[in-house]
Amino acid sequence: MPKPPLQTLLTHRITLNIIFWISYFVYPFLRFRYTGEHTITVEEVVFYLLFYGAILYTNNLYLLPKYLKSRKFKEYALIVVPVVLAAAILESYVNKTLLKTCECEGPNSTYVIYNFIHLGSIMVIFGAVHIFRHLNENLRAYEKSENARLETELKFLKSQVNPHMLFNSLNSIYSYALENSKRVPDMVIKLSEILRYMLYECDKPLVPLEREIGYLKDYVALQQMRLEDIKVDFQIVGSVNQLQLAPMIFIAFVENAFKYASQTPDDKAKVKVWLSLDGRELHFYCENSFESKAETESGGLTESGGLGIKNARAILDISYPNKHNLTIKEESGLFRVDLRIDLSA
Repeated sequence: MPKPPLQTLLTHRITLNIIFWISYFVYPFLRFRYTGEHTITVEEVVFYLLFYGAILYTNNLYLLPKYLKSRKFKEYALIVVPVVLAAAILESYVNKTLLKTCECEGPNSTYVIYNFIHLGSIMVIFGAVHIFRHLNENLRAYEKSENARLETELKFLKSQVNPHMLFNSLNSIYSYALENSKRVPDMVIKLSEILRYMLYECDKPLVPLEREIGYLKDYVALQQMRLEDIKVDFQIVGSVNQLQLAPMIFIAFVENAFKYASQTPDDKAKVKVWLSLDGRELHFYCENSFESKAETESGGLTESGGLGIKNARAILDISYPNKHNLTIKEESGLFRVDLRIDLSA
């Protein structure tokens, strides 16, 4: 993303230096010209460019980088304060004896203090640009490191989503193959589509929403082939075209639904998966029947338990911080997941 023009201007070193020196000389020139107090000479301009330039650039290019990064602030102060004091005394002498811009007679501590404060203030203003750049570089490095950490964590979480699903599917296919079932080719095709999506598309930060939904449909269809007695209600409401979503968010909840619904008596086993769009808000609702005994033994249905659900929560927190709302409830033999995601940029 290109920088805004103002930000580009403020981060360009040469431009900032030119603006600083023009501002430094234009103000006193205009002031003295219209008040008649003093006429700025070429010698005075050259002196301050060389004298102040040597001090300011030594500070910015050598002292600040050396002591700021090592956080040796006391050592920095012990060097800078004497240097600025000596410069203030030298400036007083040059102004009185060579440039004759000072009308004070003899040593004048007040004038030295004024020069000390003046030069110190200029050093703070001039050095603030370097400090700002240093902090900005540190912030960018931290953001880059944090993004890399989150990306690694996200890939790890995605890698944990489906192993047991693949294992169960392969077992089912093997069992049907032994029986010479006609379902085997369709199951293999669905499983291959699922694997293709997982291997070649899920490594991206965002995928088309319709592809993620297609992945869920393939998974649900595969489970329906495996588990004949489960009643499934799968619905999509609204247009999903041209919308993108972080991949592998819903699958853990759907896997969980089929896993525990399959442990209930056949006449009670059911799974409901609904997705709807309201503008840029995506609403995902998943519901499954479960048997209390199965829940107690496994410990996987509770909101805080279950590796799949914990991973799904982590993926949501990384991909949609402060832009999602997840509610998980168990009541009356039903396990419900209600998730809303704001897909606006």
